[in-house]
Amino acid sequence: MSRIVDLSPTVAQGFRGPPSTDAGVRFDVRTKPGYWQSSLAELSVHTGCHVECELHVQEDGRAIDALPLERVIGSAVVLDMSPPTELAEIGPQELTDAATRLARAGEEIRPGDIVLLCTGWADAAMGAPDYFRRSPGLTAEAADWLVAHRPRCVGCDFFEEPAAREPGWEASDFVVHRTILGAGVPLVEGLVGLAALPPRCEFFAPFFKFGGIEAAPARAFAMVPA
Repeated sequence: MSRIVDLSPTVAQGFRGPPSTDAGVRFDVRTKPGYWQSSLAELSVHTGCHVECELHVQEDGRAIDALPLERVIGSAVVLDMSPPTELAEIGPQELTDAATRLARAGEEIRPGDIVLLCTGWADAAMGAPDYFRRSPGLTAEAADWLVAHRPRCVGCDFFEEPAAREPGWEASDFVVHRTILGAGVPLVEGLVGLAALPPRCEFFAPFFKFGGIEAAPARAFAMVPA
């Protein structure tokens, strides 16, 4: 027997997207007597839990509708780096230490695994004004470390690109995204609840099949033993 663990935050009216768009969610809720409700939504596709692909950082990169679902569904391992620390730099040593703890639990990162990076930051700060600007982040070397393990995709519960915390960034500053997405490894951002997962689980992040753009909202979840 298995049970579902929901790994996606609730996206409500006013929920903020990343600083690159700084767009809050707007719902236009329309009703008719009877009762019939049909709503419109305006939001960044990088709001809440979402999947990103190469077009986010490469002009000729793959768009989200060309990303196979198999890249965000499969066996996943959790690298636990909790508790969260504001503005922490997560480098290769922190990832190696987490992989060592994973090995003590009887698991290891295998090529083709989904790698989930757990800090607990989103659980503590998702929706707060400083969620993005005070988040831990990955170093460029950490991104190299992840790509070297040949994951199917990488998911995280924090805002992993330090350069994007404040206004004034350039596209070339997105070294973490460029390394991971540039290697053809999708990113699943905005996850919550990763601490509830065992060291290995079955992970799912189905996303909207938007045509010709770089990302799409997702409803991520995991299947774990009941």
